[in-house]
This record gives sequence, structure tokens and C-alpha cells, in this order.
Amino acid sequence: MTAPQKAHVLLTETVKKGGCAAKLPAGDLSAALKSLRFRPLPELAVGADTMDDAALWDLGDDRYLIQTLDFFTPMIDDPHEFGAVAAANALSDVYAMGGQPKTALTILAFPSQVLSLDLLLPLMRGAVEKIEEAGACLAGGHSIDDDTLKLGFSVAGFVKKGEAWKNSGAKPGDTLILTKALGTGTISSALKNKQADPDWIRAAIASMTQLNRAPELLRGLTVNAATDITGFGLASHALHISRASQVNMEVMASRLPILPGAVDCLERKVLNRAHRTNADYVKEEVAYESGISEAMRWLTVDPQTSGGLLLSVPSEQTDLVLERLRARFPLAAAIGTVKTFSASYPSVRFTN
Repeated sequence: MTAPQKAHVLLTETVKKGGCAAKLPAGDLSAALKSLRFRPLPELAVGADTMDDAALWDLGDDRYLIQTLDFFTPMIDDPHEFGAVAAANALSDVYAMGGQPKTALTILAFPSQVLSLDLLLPLMRGAVEKIEEAGACLAGGHSIDDDTLKLGFSVAGFVKKGEAWKNSGAKPGDTLILTKALGTGTISSALKNKQADPDWIRAAIASMTQLNRAPELLRGLTVNAATDITGFGLASHALHISRASQVNMEVMASRLPILPGAVDCLERKVLNRAHRTNADYVKEEVAYESGISEAMRWLTVDPQTSGGLLLSVPSEQTDLVLERLRARFPLAAAIGTVKTFSASYPSVRFTN
């Protein structure tokens, strides 16, 4: 007897929260693990201490191995596009360390009682296309039957020691540059709530599926610090650079690149849990100048999925960095400056 066909189900209808908005709250995670101690090994150049994007392992031949993983639930409905977003998001951590991804391993949880296995092919095809676009290859993976769809990848890459980017090297006087527009978190929530304009969704998907291939554009230039903007939002990731580099930052809200529809959604309070937990996480160390709208404040903690890179570069190289980046990232913008550390000054301050 032929098994009954499963009804067509929208991917976002199968989960309560999607994309990087599904991350555990940063503050709760830090509190729960604060007593956990990691065994230090001399080859581990970057580990968990500075909340950087990936681990760097000294290979002893003037190269680092970059190791990372990321996975999440759907924030969009098309399986091919979701696969591409999941791959681009995982690959981003390697780019955020200045490197080149080489291999990826799949992490897949699939609800076979809810979704048809026919979705697996377009899901993985979207991911493989993005992995191969990055010049890497899918080398295997692991899958389980689960209650909700989750997809991600463990990615390995390489970078020369002198070209590695970290979140701990920002210097006073540096310019802060953001490569992609903000707003995927609120737009994804609007999609799930059926409140999103199709043009907003298309622009968000185009942003989320774009690879953060910035390192190859900036060879020969100086990047003192870098991170990618994902589920904890711009304010939290900027805060991590501030802490790791022992500097303060000033970010101009008026210069932030914004996806179409994002401000509209935030003005209508289209929020998810991550907006609130991100805001709570940064409240003691991030300040806002009077006159910055409530919607713009929410934008700074909007949980990005496959967001852009935040780069700290010497001010004298700002124009050249932007010129090179805009060949691939047309919305790249100089959004702020790095300040000398002062305990009396907010770690990150948003101005008009």
C-alpha cells in the first residue's frame, strides 16, 4: 500500500523561532557556563576566551587551521534558499577570521513525520551550490530524525598567520566598517507572521545568501579586528570587539545600512525573543544618544542571520577599503570609530 503524501508545509510554520534568532540568549549562556574551564593547549591560538567567531589552531607551518560550526531552524520557506542561507552563514565565520573555507560537514535534523524527504534534495542542493561558490567542498555529515528542521555545517579553512583576523585587535582611531545591511531578524519575523512585503523578503534573502568573501578583496590592506554580525546583533558583536580589544566604540546610527522594510517592521514592533534578550545583554555597556528612535535602537540588537562583517581598519585606509568592498558589497559603509578605552565611557555608544 502506498504511503500517504504529506501535505505541503511552509518551513517557517514548523518552528517557533528561526535562523540566528533561535540562539540561546548570550547573557544566559555566559552565566550558565561561567564556571566551565577549558584545557589550554599551546597550539590553540584563538579559543573561546574572547568570544571570537572561530577557533584558530597553529599548524606549525605559518598557517592556522580555522574551525567553526553553525546550525539553525528555518527563517524562510523555500528549502533551496534555506540551504543556501545555512551554508553562507556557517562559511561566514571562516571569512570573519580572514581565511578561506575548504571543507564543510553537514549537521541535519529532519522531521520526517512532518516534512517530505523530497525536500532534502533542494535543501542540500542550495547548500552545496553555496559551499562550492566559496571554493570549498562538502565532505560528509551527520543527520538525525528530529521534531524540527535544523541545518548547519561544521566548516574548516586556512589562513596565513600574518593575515588572520581576530576580534581582539581594534585600535583607537580605527574606522568601523559594516559590509551588509541590517534587518534580517525583524523581516524574518514579519515573514513568519505574514506581515512582510515580498520585496522585503527578496532583499533579505539576497543579503543572507551572499557570501562574506571580503578577505580576498582586502589582501595587502590592514584589518585590525573583525567579526560577523549574527544572532546577537550589531550591538552585542561590537561589544565583543570592544571587550576583547580593550577599546571603546562610537557608532553613528544614521550611517547604518538598512534592509528595505526593516524600519517599518520595527516601528510596528515586529520583534522576536532575541531582540529582547540581546537588548538585555548589552544594557549595562551600550548607550544611546538622545534622539535615536526606538526603532533604530531595536535595529542595533536585531538578530542577524548570515549578516555582514564588522571590520576595524586604520582610518587612513578607510576609502580604499570601502572602494574594494563595494565592488562586491555595494551597501558597505563606514559606521563609526574606535576610541581609547575609558571606564567612564560606554563600551559602545550609538550617536546620531
